[in-house]
Amino acid sequence: MRNNNTENSPAMNENQNINNAALEYMEQKYGEKFEYFAPYGDSFTGTREFVARCDNLPGQDVLVQIENYKHDDRIFRDNYIAVKYRQETIDFIKDCAVEQFGEAEVFYDVARDGQSPELSANASFVEFLSDTRVSLNFSIRTKASLFTSEEQAVQLAESLAVHGTHYITVLASVADDQYGVSSNNMSNSELQFVWRVQLTRLSDNIEIDWLRKV
Repeated sequence: MRNNNTENSPAMNENQNINNAALEYMEQKYGEKFEYFAPYGDSFTGTREFVARCDNLPGQDVLVQIENYKHDDRIFRDNYIAVKYRQETIDFIKDCAVEQFGEAEVFYDVARDGQSPELSANASFVEFLSDTRVSLNFSIRTKASLFTSEEQAVQLAESLAVHGTHYITVLASVADDQYGVSSNNMSNSELQFVWRVQLTRLSDNIEIDWLRKV
């Protein structure tokens, strides 16, 4: 009689071994214990991914990647440093925006991609910003009365790139009476956008694409 129990199948044991190897890598690199939390993505590209958690970042998901996971030359990556510096990243972006506009909102989520393996476990915030493997994706919103010239967008783009950071952001201004309105009360389609511009730096050059200008 055929046994359909796959709990101890070679494939599952191999996956478990790979997961354990990645968790051991994380523990050795960061000096703390990580636990497997949930699967993520698929492995058809040759990169295995899952979400881990640790006591130092309670309740926060850390993405772990194993590139070439079926081979001996596998590469381990993670976004632990990006998760660690999430609030500092928001503060940095907001400081740059406030310098130009006096008031701004920032919307940012940590990218689900691993930083360069060479990025040290003790990397400073500036070193994190300088790691160009993963670009920052975020949006900035300010009041229409504060966004009055194209030069403000140019200066913002330059200040965001001061540490060599790669990024993509949409900078937008809305009618003053709509600024600060919760997304629970009003969707983007209902907001009255005045100026919108995409600022991009994915190489040494900054690109500025106007999506809407009054």
